[in-house]
Amino acid sequence: MPEIDDDPLWLNSPVKRRLFRSACYVLMVGFGALLAWAASGSKWGALAGAVAMAFGVGMAGGRLVDLLMVPFGLVRRHSLAQLEGRHYSFAGQALDIHDDGRECWIAEHSIRKALGHARDDAFKARFANQWREARELGLPGQALWVRVSALHQHLADAPERMDPRRVRLRTYLDRDVMQPAERRHAEARRLGR
Repeated sequence: MPEIDDDPLWLNSPVKRRLFRSACYVLMVGFGALLAWAASGSKWGALAGAVAMAFGVGMAGGRLVDLLMVPFGLVRRHSLAQLEGRHYSFAGQALDIHDDGRECWIAEHSIRKALGHARDDAFKARFANQWREARELGLPGQALWVRVSALHQHLADAPERMDPRRVRLRTYLDRDVMQPAERRHAEARRLGR
């Protein structure tokens, strides 16, 4: 059984890109031939339609594939618009992060997944006055949520602060959560929302 190529950037291969473009061109020429055959009812009409479509494909060049991909891009953009700026993932683990417009909060279970820890009974004490229950933030469930800024500071002050995973998490929180959230909050304040 052949192995499946699970590379998400498979189309970036020049050979595969040429094959994909060629397949699109052949499909368009075949579609032109089919339309001409349906209209004329003869094989000569189908040949003329194929030649005309081949000429059109040759004139359109690489723009044809781009035009064919526009509907897929629109559907993808529309379906993912609700997640734009709200999906966070660290080291292959999805993180539950909530932005209430003033602060960013991260769920306790996300912290445990990101750091690879078991349940911690001293969790609330470690983040005194920096955690909230889900209902206090207007979220469903009974999870504990911690300010991202408090977790960021804890990762900098903890005895294990030089652990590579903690350093990467701290950098991720700073670069991909805290800074973009601060820009969004500043923009919202500027617009008076």
